[in-house]
Amino acid sequence: MKMMPSCREITEQASDYLDQNLSPWERAAFRMHLLMCVYCRRHVKHLGLTVSTLGKIAAEEDARKNDDIQQIVELIKQQLDKPTEQKGEECR
Repeated sequence: MKMMPSCREITEQASDYLDQNLSPWERAAFRMHLLMCVYCRRHVKHLGLTVSTLGKIAAEEDARKNDDIQQIVELIKQQLDKPTEQKGEECR
């Protein structure tokens, strides 16, 4: 086992690192590399920011969908609460 991963290995393992899916030894070697390599540090930082931003966008999309559903439910309730304008006519 190599003591220090290469920059290529760091970029390949960055998602696993951020998701905390590395073994303790892999994580320690990963951190050691980040201490010495500004380029990999920037890459991991930017990847983390991207993942965080995408998570926030997804949460906002879910909230927006829930708001849309709530508005539809309210419109249906309003329609059900309205008195029928055409009393006495049969349904066709």
